[in-house]
Amino acid sequence: MGEGAANMDLKTFQAPTMSAALAEVKSSLGPGAVIMHTRTFSRSRWLGLRKREVVEITAGRGSKPNRAQPPARLPQSPPPQTRLLDSAVGQGAAIVGIAREMTGLKTMMKDLLEHANRQRCPEIPQELFEYYSQLIQSQVGQELACELIKSLQRQVRPEHTRQAPFVREKLAELIERMLPSSGPIARTKTAGPHVVALIGPTGVGKTTTIAKLAANLKLKEKHRVGLITIDTYRIAAIDQLRKYAEILGAPLCAVGSPEELSGAIRSMNDCQFILIDTAGRSPNDALKLSELKTFLAAAGPDEVHLVLSSTASESCVELAISRFADVRVDKIIFTKLDEAAHLGVVLNVVHKVNKSLSYITTGQDVPDDIEVGRGRKLAQMILGQSNA
Repeated sequence: MGEGAANMDLKTFQAPTMSAALAEVKSSLGPGAVIMHTRTFSRSRWLGLRKREVVEITAGRGSKPNRAQPPARLPQSPPPQTRLLDSAVGQGAAIVGIAREMTGLKTMMKDLLEHANRQRCPEIPQELFEYYSQLIQSQVGQELACELIKSLQRQVRPEHTRQAPFVREKLAELIERMLPSSGPIARTKTAGPHVVALIGPTGVGKTTTIAKLAANLKLKEKHRVGLITIDTYRIAAIDQLRKYAEILGAPLCAVGSPEELSGAIRSMNDCQFILIDTAGRSPNDALKLSELKTFLAAAGPDEVHLVLSSTASESCVELAISRFADVRVDKIIFTKLDEAAHLGVVLNVVHKVNKSLSYITTGQDVPDDIEVGRGRKLAQMILGQSNA
């Protein structure tokens, strides 16, 4: 130990945070205190289930004054706490301490979540628990996540559970089976137009999705396509669809009653496909949903796709499913996957309603940002393996 350190009256202080430890140093050793060493360590608590972070500071009063000289008078201007924190060592220790405290809080929250998840599904073995946690983090429903991991446990031998790539592949296969795909829209009749209607809540992107489907059918598959909109509530939506129709060279009819809708379909009898854009309905608006049912009865569509946003909350999606199911739902389209933080909602919905997934959209570009919903790709995205 150097001469300066040897002349110090060293003391060790412990506190839950760096600021509290510095306050103890100031209170005990006064404004002339010099910090020699800091460290942070964990101390077990709650029977070892939780750990508490402890900040430790070793400090001293500084060199003892020469007895032949009167002790130097300490400057009065900066308060002691400011002197400690303004020193290079004090500032560095405070920054490191705050960073460690934040890390400790994150660790504690992670431990608490893991403990809560274990209580919900205690039968999951330790070696498979990280996969269960991944599903929960992706917002897969808790019961469905438990069901998946139990199925995984039955398929993976104990000696293989530590082979992460193998286990993830098996879990992806299980998720894929729960995400059946209906494939692209295809004609199911030999004469007359194949009529497709898109329904769903407001703001999910039905009009843009209609434009993408029409562009693919017209430009890529070379079909004759007609467009009908019954969204008479939003003039901007009609204008948007009219611009797309002009670019594609496809006929467009805007209708305001079920009778007009039937007539519009008859006028497009030479088209191979007719796509119907409906006004967004609030799931809470029973009158508008009843009106939508009347329009669909007049159209007699070959298939009805419920359009949902992958960015919506679980409760909003479930409400939409329950209310629109009374109208008619054959297949599901999920939009805005590029904006979604978690994709567990897709798995939850498809599993719950037992309907196949037709398309997903991944942006606003027409016609590019749409593709057939593939279970394997979505499974990988849910597991954090792919964002493409």
